[in-house]
Amino acid sequence: MVRTVYFDIDDKTEDLKRNLKKNKDLAKDFDERFEVSWIFHENALEGTVLDVFDLKAALDHVASNDGVLIPVYQRIRNHKNAIDKIKQTAVDSNRAPTLSLIKNLHQILSFGLSNQGAGVYRKDIPIHRTYFHEISSPSKIATEMDKLLKKIKSAAFRQHHPILQAAEVHYEFMNIFPFDSDSGKVARLLMNLFVIRAGYMPVIIPHVERQRYYDALRLGSSDVHSLIVDCLQHQLDQSLKYFQELE
Repeated sequence: MVRTVYFDIDDKTEDLKRNLKKNKDLAKDFDERFEVSWIFHENALEGTVLDVFDLKAALDHVASNDGVLIPVYQRIRNHKNAIDKIKQTAVDSNRAPTLSLIKNLHQILSFGLSNQGAGVYRKDIPIHRTYFHEISSPSKIATEMDKLLKKIKSAAFRQHHPILQAAEVHYEFMNIFPFDSDSGKVARLLMNLFVIRAGYMPVIIPHVERQRYYDALRLGSSDVHSLIVDCLQHQLDQSLKYFQELE
């Protein structure tokens, strides 16, 4: 059943690529809309609903003198830079992600923001937090991260389908939850490294699936995998519909 779903995703992905290649102007508009949606839903999963006007203004590098909006714009631009980093990494190398890459992603997300502890493992278990699944104690983070990175390099892991790899890495990273802030964003960027590298469009987990996402993190990697597959299927259907309506 899962293999059949992958075949369906592969077919739709090829259809989308043909549409993107056929019309460069539409492809540019599609990519811009997709990236705005990506950043919007990523932040909504973390409990921050961005104003779309502010989101677009930040991405267009519109200046703001509003003391409240300055950090918001910085966070949006940081996220855009982290997305660019993961896209470029997917193109540049087939190597397994390293600890250096993971910490660099967190540093990019934290740039210019106060109290972010850029690239530094958390020292406690936060009492007030967005996610409610069990996470590693601070004393175990370094060991658990080392185990995860070794697993990614293993022959058994490399034999898995890229979408399954993405789900496993995402689930295990979120159970470690290495950083005080933005662990979720880093986890989903890593997830998308495997997905993009395999030739698929990045997976956006929409905010309407927030509760299902939180539940999946408690239940197991197979539930995360099911969610990723469903989100990717929905994205492909909507993306193909976008081009069909413009024909």
